Amino acid sequence: MIHIDMDCFYAAIEERENPSLRGQPVAVDGIRGSDPIVCNISLPKPVITSRLLEPCKGQLTHYEPMNTLQTLIGGALLLLTSISAVAEKAEKTKVLYVTHEPGKYHKYTPQLAIFKEVGQKAGWDVTVMTGEHDAQIKKLRTKDFAVGYDAVVYNFCFAGCRDLEAADNLMDQTRVNGVPALLIHCSMHSWWDTFKRGKAGAIGPHYHGKAKAKEDLVAEWKKNHGDKAFPAWGDFTGVASGSHGPKKPIVMHVLTKEHPVTQRFPDGFTTGNTELYNNIYIIDTVVPLIKGVQGEKDAVVAWTCPQGKSQVMGLSTGHDVHDWNAAPFQNLIIDGVHYLSGKKSSAK
Repeated sequence: MIHIDMDCFYAAIEERENPSLRGQPVAVDGIRGSDPIVCNISLPKPVITSRLLEPCKGQLTHYEPMNTLQTLIGGALLLLTSISAVAEKAEKTKVLYVTHEPGKYHKYTPQLAIFKEVGQKAGWDVTVMTGEHDAQIKKLRTKDFAVGYDAVVYNFCFAGCRDLEAADNLMDQTRVNGVPALLIHCSMHSWWDTFKRGKAGAIGPHYHGKAKAKEDLVAEWKKNHGDKAFPAWGDFTGVASGSHGPKKPIVMHVLTKEHPVTQRFPDGFTTGNTELYNNIYIIDTVVPLIKGVQGEKDAVVAWTCPQGKSQVMGLSTGHDVHDWNAAPFQNLIIDGVHYLSGKKSSAK
């Protein structure tokens, strides 16, 4: 016989779903219909699980029969919950989707709507972080904004942004906090002054990458942060991009067929008219997944790259709504988040 003590777990799940319960005496009763579920199979009588919170500390043992609890904490909040429902909540992949609306060159509002549908199809618990362009950049300065999520998906365009604090804090969500990230399309064309528009060697003699940063930004960073690594955005995305081709079809070829992200992707899939992002440089640790060919031009359009405690996945297609409506593109998002989070998707 195996006894798994989960008395605090169910109450914790309820508190996560309803933060207003925190600090209150909470008792969770597992009920399906009218039949109580015995949460501890070693006890002879149906019991409920309880979490010892401050308001009733010392009054309850970990396990109490229903009538005892009703006597001891008549004023407590008693929650009736289905064990299967709690398990379903716990198993869902928690995804944070970061964008801005409405978008100057991209249709971020309809793309958000499609992402919500994709998340529902995949069985995710999706949280959206959106707002106007400049307000979203400020939000990215919020410490630990991605903590608690299984993956974060970025779909924005901050090409002219020079806010190094926002860029560095975003990178820390993955490199330091260990939250994997999926970067879509113009997310690659962000913070250009940190890697594209500047001067080779500007970051300093200890930097051995290929980013060309603006000297004034590097000076500002060193003044405020000393020897801390400069947040070169192209080094974080893994594949740095600074321009795109015309809006014409792209033929997509799978480069790493055994990878979990590409197993459902049809080799040779051809998009509608869309943009092929160029590759300025690719860092050594990148794993190319898919190559895009547009006329005589080709570039890596999907890849993974380790970053600190976790990793990122880049997907540079997805300019317009017709890209997002394509099943192979949606499957790349689903399988990408599945791979990054390490959780099994319920997508069909």
